[in-house]
Amino acid sequence: MKKIMTLTAFLGLAMACRETRSINSTEVASVNKSADFSVSDAEAERMMQIIRGKIERGEDLSPNLTRIIQIVMSRQGPDYAPKPLQLDAARQQKLRAKYETYKRLYASALDANGFVEGCDGLLFTSLLVASRLNQDLSQAESASEPGRWYRSAAQDCYPTGQSRSDISRDMLLGLSLALWQKADGAAVNRFLLYSQKNKGVLGGAIDGEELAGAATMSPSLLSLYSELDYLLNGRTSANRGYFPELGKNFAGFEAHLMALRLLMKSSLYGGLIDSDFDLIARKAGEQPRNALFQAIHHSFTDGDGSQAADILLDEKYFPANALPQSAQRCELYLWQRDQDTQDWQPCASENKTFPAVDFFWVYALLTNSFRQ
Repeated sequence: MKKIMTLTAFLGLAMACRETRSINSTEVASVNKSADFSVSDAEAERMMQIIRGKIERGEDLSPNLTRIIQIVMSRQGPDYAPKPLQLDAARQQKLRAKYETYKRLYASALDANGFVEGCDGLLFTSLLVASRLNQDLSQAESASEPGRWYRSAAQDCYPTGQSRSDISRDMLLGLSLALWQKADGAAVNRFLLYSQKNKGVLGGAIDGEELAGAATMSPSLLSLYSELDYLLNGRTSANRGYFPELGKNFAGFEAHLMALRLLMKSSLYGGLIDSDFDLIARKAGEQPRNALFQAIHHSFTDGDGSQAADILLDEKYFPANALPQSAQRCELYLWQRDQDTQDWQPCASENKTFPAVDFFWVYALLTNSFRQ
C-alpha cells in the first residue's frame, strides 16, 4: 500500500504543480536521481483526483510530465500486478479440445500468404503469433526498406485503394505483441531505426490528415517499442517507460486497442497504474461478453478465468467442431466490436469462415501462454 500511495502521491503532485507552472528539464533530472517522495494518504488521494480528472478529460500531460510518470513508474512499480489465470479441470479439457480442432482447421481460412485476409491483416496475424501460432510475419516487412511494415503480406492495400494508408499504428501495436512473444529484438531495432531515419513517418498515406492520424509514430507506441528494444536488445533511450492512457470514452475498436496496450504495458512493466486499471475494469463491466476484457480484468483481480472461458465455450459464437462462420456472427474478431451491435449477429448470406483469431488470443491468455 505504501508503494502505491507513494507513486500516486507523486503523480498527483506533478499534476498539481502543473496547475501553476510547467515542469522543466531540471526537475526531470532531479527525479532521475531520486524517487523518494512521501505525503499523507489523505493528501495523496486529493492529488490523485487531479491527475484522474486530467487523464479522463484527455488533457495533454506534456512531454516532461509524462517523462516524470515514466521515471517514477520505473522506480516504484505498478499499482496492480497481474496474477496467473486459473481454470477448473473441466473447462481446461473443453477448451483444449476446441483449441485442437481450431488449430487443425484455421490455416484454411487464411489467405495464400498465411495471413488473415484484408487490410488489417498484420494486426490479426500478429495476434496469431502472439498466441504462439507460427505465421511468417516477415512477408509484411519491406525487403528494400528494412523496418518498414505494411498492412498485409501483399503490401498493396494503399496503392490499390483498399486503404487510405499502407500502415497504421493499430497494425504496429499488434506487431509489438508478436515481436515480444517471439523475442525478435532484431525486428524491433529495424523498426525503430526506420522510424528514426524517416522522422517518425512510418509509411505512405492519401493525405496529411491520414498520415498524422495513422502512419506516424505516436509517443505511446514509441515508448512501447523503446522498452522492447531495451528488454530484448539492451539499448536504452529517453523514450523508454510507462505511458499512461489518456481519455476514458473508449468503445468498439478503440477499446480493443486500449486493451492491447494495457496487456503490452503489463507484460513489459509488471503491471498497471491505477488509472489504466480503472479503464479495463470499466470495460469489463460494460461488456460482460467480451472475453478479452474479462480475461484482462480478472488477471488483475481474482485470477479467475472461468467467465472468459465460458464465452469461448459458447457455441453461439465458437462452434465445437468447425471454425466460426458468418452464420454465427458477422465479425471476424469479436473483441473489437461492442457486444450489442450488429457485428455480433449472424450474417449467414456472406458465407464466410473465420480463422478464430479471437479464440486463439484469449485462449493464450487463459493458459498463461503470452510472455510475461
